Amino acid sequence: MTELTLQEAIFTVSNLRNQLNKEYAKFDTEYRVPVAVNNESIVNDGKAADVKDSLKKIEQLKHDIITLKAAVHHKNTTGKLTIDDAEYTASEVLESLKLERDIVNNLQNNTAFGYHRERIKTVAGVGIVEEGIINEKEVLEYIEALEVKVNRKSMLIDKFNSTEIIEAELKTI
Repeated sequence: MTELTLQEAIFTVSNLRNQLNKEYAKFDTEYRVPVAVNNESIVNDGKAADVKDSLKKIEQLKHDIITLKAAVHHKNTTGKLTIDDAEYTASEVLESLKLERDIVNNLQNNTAFGYHRERIKTVAGVGIVEEGIINEKEVLEYIEALEVKVNRKSMLIDKFNSTEIIEAELKTI
């Protein structure tokens, strides 16, 4: 059994996916070659063994990725975090973070003025027009408060990921 923090497990999954992609690439490069000339096989035993080794490696990597992802998911759905005297699972906090970051980004994009989005412009036949967001001050205050929450939750998740341990039986490590 291998013991890893959630942080290490997430990093390991990323590395395993990179290894998996390298194995895939071999089928597009080293293994995609002429295999016969005039109906006679020209494949040497060494290359045939390499293909079998790659397929075995793919299976091992698949096993380890699934095992680690399942262990991380289990820990996230059972591990608890306390925010403002309320208890949440890590999954709930992660989902709220994802949504809140999206809200912040979308609202910031719609309150930003600049290149091709000028606040004051002259419109022919109308005059000087000022654009803005209705209740902009309130929207900006909302964004600022939400950013504080997002940063706080991010720090809690980082701490959770660096301290919570999972165990997994891995084939490639």
